[in-house]
Amino acid sequence: MFDFKDIGTNHLDFLKELENIGAGHAASALSSMLSHPITLKVPLAQLCKYSEVCEILHGPENVVAGLLVGISGDIGGFILLVMDEADARKLSGLMLGGMEEGLPEAEKNEMQISAMKEMANILIGSYVTAISSLTGFKIEVSVPELVFDMAGAVMNLVAVVYGEISDLILSMETEFVDNEESLYGHFFLVPDIESYKTLIDRMEAF
Repeated sequence: MFDFKDIGTNHLDFLKELENIGAGHAASALSSMLSHPITLKVPLAQLCKYSEVCEILHGPENVVAGLLVGISGDIGGFILLVMDEADARKLSGLMLGGMEEGLPEAEKNEMQISAMKEMANILIGSYVTAISSLTGFKIEVSVPELVFDMAGAVMNLVAVVYGEISDLILSMETEFVDNEESLYGHFFLVPDIESYKTLIDRMEAF
């Protein structure tokens, strides 16, 4: 019987390396789009309890941007990128290059949301490509969904879907560095139970 507690340090290192490779591809894509260097770092990958996740996200009432992308194919489930709302809007502002300034609030917000979804496509797409390249898995991704809500409400979505499977979730902190400023987000990889077993079995082969 598969147990999430069987995921060891070597598995976490492998998953972190996948994220590092994906971050490298995403940084190149973002740097090209913005015409100046963006660095992405993955300082921490950890298995944590759902009860701990909201503290990682600065408390259950902290307003965040949650970008959700479904994955299907050889592994299924979803990937969630969560950022403080302020950081997400700063990053979208970098992508827009100031084009949104001076626009009516509704139009400005629409442009920011579009930029955030494009950011999710780049970041999560790069991560999925890294997984596919190293494991040989064929993976399809859905159109990203974006929600602004309190961290507790966003993470309740994950708990409702996967809470009966395990009280653990894989969290990977991601640091976006633009010149001297750092913005932070967290990737949550949430495969279904069969996909977790498939992923672990493939990691054991390396």
